[in-house]
Amino acid sequence: MVQDKVTRKELSEMHIGQTRIFNLPDGGKVKSAISTCQQMKNEKEGEWQVKPDYESCAVSITRVK
Repeated sequence: MVQDKVTRKELSEMHIGQTRIFNLPDGGKVKSAISTCQQMKNEKEGEWQVKPDYESCAVSITRVK
C-alpha cells in the first residue's frame, strides 16, 4: 500500500530492532523520509537505519536506538 509520507509519529512509535518498509509515491518522498530520520536523530529522539530504494519508490527503516 502506498502512503503519502513517513511521519515522525510513525518513527517514534517503532520499537528498537523493528523494521518497516514504506511504499511512497515518488523519489522525493523517499528523500524526505531520509531527512526526517536524520532530523529526529539530531534532536536526540532516536536513531534509524534507512535503506532507500528509488526504483521502487520505497524505503526500509529500522530503529536502532
